[in-house]
This record gives sequence, structure tokens and C-alpha cells, in this order.
Amino acid sequence: MAATNILLQCGDRGTLLGSAAEAQQHAQEFCHTNYYESQEAIRFIVCYNCGHKCSCETESVIHSRKSGHTEFYDRTAEVTEEAARRNRANIRQMLRVAIDRLDEADTSEGARRQQQQQLGLPSRPVLQEGQSSLTLAAKVEQMAECLRTIQQNSMDDAAKVMQAFNSLRMFVRNIATNPDEEKYRKIRISNTAFQARVGHLRGGIEFLEVCGFERTIGGEHLYMQRENVDSDVLYAAANVLNNAIGNA
Repeated sequence: MAATNILLQCGDRGTLLGSAAEAQQHAQEFCHTNYYESQEAIRFIVCYNCGHKCSCETESVIHSRKSGHTEFYDRTAEVTEEAARRNRANIRQMLRVAIDRLDEADTSEGARRQQQQQLGLPSRPVLQEGQSSLTLAAKVEQMAECLRTIQQNSMDDAAKVMQAFNSLRMFVRNIATNPDEEKYRKIRISNTAFQARVGHLRGGIEFLEVCGFERTIGGEHLYMQRENVDSDVLYAAANVLNNAIGNA
């Protein structure tokens, strides 16, 4: 696993240190004063004889020279995979919590509608000419269902789900903050990046359509007319996505 930043390395021990504070602590602990910048790859190497953990090849060489130990095993791939596994598990847990919240919201909304019916109230207000035939609450329900569909069809790839949610949030925020910019209201469906992040996932395009996008004639683009930009719908969409991502 290659280091992504310039690190400090102890010239006496070979240990890689991520910051000046770590170097200072290392110096206090071992009384070493020889440090230099290094871009050596970080490794997870363990001495088979004494269990000493080395942060790079240089440290293992110095340890071998000082201790006489010659047997080491490299746990870099194992540690990296374990970190990735924990990250995937954390993302899955975040998604489960978000979906549970959406389910609770749906249950509350369903109970409210049932109560309205029992009281003889209309399930939605009488629409005036030009009003949308879909209430904001109904759109929020559809958005939540789209996100559940994405999540349920990609349970084995939590990172893909999170990427889709973040991409959808980006589309929504761009339009909400720049409603007059046509470039944010037009998406080429065949675009490679769009397909990789959203387009190929069941529920992705449907979510955008609930937000106000429509397929153009020929189906090459998703396009939102300027007059169809509804700030209430967009802010509701952003809120649903924030809940799903876990940042609300």
C-alpha cells in the first residue's frame, strides 16, 4: 500500500511517522533525533521471532540488523482487506439505519392517511388548475421507495449504493442552487460516468424523474424544464438523501 503523503521517517529505527506530532512523541519515547522526509510505501510487517511490528521495509531491515531476527511475515494485504471490510460494514450499517428511518416515516405517513380516510377527509387536497397531480408527501414516498430499491438491489456493494446516493444529492443540490443553469438540468443518459454511478441502478433514474426530470424525445437525455424546477421538491429530495446517507 503506497503512502499517499510525504511522511517523516526515523533514521535510527526506520519507523514511518504521519506527522510532526508523531515524530515528537517517537523522539521522546526512544530518544531518537534523526528524522527525514520519506515517500516509502507503508507496510504491515511483523517479526516472526518477537512480534515487533514494522511500518515499512526499511524498518524491518533495521530491526533485523539490530536484533538478528530474519523471519518476517507481511500482513499488508490482510490488514488492508480488514480495513476495507470494516468500512463496508460501517456503510451497510449506515444504510440500514437510513432505510429504517425511511420505513418509519412511511409508516407514520400511512397511519396519517388511514386516519384521514376514517374521518372522511380526502387523501389529498383538491387540485387547482396547473397544480401537480402528485402531492409533496407522495413524492417523498416515491423518492424513499427509489432509494430502497437501489439499496436492496445492491446489498453486496454498499460503496456503490453510497456513490449513487451522493451522486443523486449532487444533481439535486446543483439544480436547487443554480436553477437557471441548463447544464445542471440536462443529463445525457448514455454518459459513462452517469451510467456507472446512477443510470445502471434500478431506482436511480426513477428518483430523478420524481424530482422533475423527464426523458426527452428519443430518450437520450433526462431534462428538467426551468418551469418544472420546484424548490420544495428539491429540498425534500435533498433531505431524503441526507437521511439515507446518514448525514441528516
